[in-house]
Amino acid sequence: MRKNSEADPCPLSSAVDQIGDAWMLMILWTSYEGVTRFDDYQKKLGVARNILSNRLRRLVELGILEKRPVREGARRLEYRVTPKGDELRGPLGDIRRWGQRWERDLLPSPALT
Repeated sequence: MRKNSEADPCPLSSAVDQIGDAWMLMILWTSYEGVTRFDDYQKKLGVARNILSNRLRRLVELGILEKRPVREGARRLEYRVTPKGDELRGPLGDIRRWGQRWERDLLPSPALT
């Protein structure tokens, strides 16, 4: 984690320290697409279960996702985007659109692989 000077805190650095992990961003985007259950995240993203568990736990700790029963009295849980998490939809959508626009430039050059 990067340390900011108290005299010059950087909100971007703080945000990246909290949610800048690629898996966290992909999990959050997948949540926007309607995925709510652990096994469905795992299937859609192909992420290892231990990494998924860790990142979901962190997103809940940060208040970006919330964990709740699928229905009242149920033992199975689902993850839902909180209002705090929903505020990231616009910025993540902008990054996604940028990636779509510049996709060819972002791919590794065949000469480098």
